[in-house]
Amino acid sequence: MLKSPTSVCALTPSSRMLARAMVRGLEIDSDESVMELGPGTGALTDQLRHVLRDDGGYIGIELEPRFVGLLRERFPNLRFEQDTVTRAYAVHADSGAPPVKAVISGLSISTMPGPVIDEIIGNLDQLLSPGSVFRMFQYVHAYYLPSAIRFRRRMSSLFSDYRCDALVMRNLPPAFVLTWTR
Repeated sequence: MLKSPTSVCALTPSSRMLARAMVRGLEIDSDESVMELGPGTGALTDQLRHVLRDDGGYIGIELEPRFVGLLRERFPNLRFEQDTVTRAYAVHADSGAPPVKAVISGLSISTMPGPVIDEIIGNLDQLLSPGSVFRMFQYVHAYYLPSAIRFRRRMSSLFSDYRCDALVMRNLPPAFVLTWTR
């Protein structure tokens, strides 16, 4: 984060407790896929691979080239694209992967600039069909920021069900796990 503060938003990888909370209850069938936004060094990816029935049902979008190389080495059977998450819909369309059942985000989306947030929400709106899920974590200290509140309101206007699934204290910093279902 200190070397690349505009592309890396976390001081440490997500804890195993947070990663487990992020995948809890996810069921991905072999004819469905999961997309991970900002897999970083793979803390969430490591847990996500346990809910996949088929490795071909995973797409990770990571902007940082060093992380993409690390992820491809660490998880050779999974697909990682070096791209921006504002192109998530296009990345999925080009992949030939099955329909997206879940999008999991390890990014600090709600602290990004408004136009970027709007593009991400637009992509989620296109990617996710009825019965699909968007799950992210939000650090406790950022939860009440105006941009975070705006993000949650915008998402709640598009998705039928919103809930705060967990508060994970065993993470640095502690984080809420947030889920929207379409």
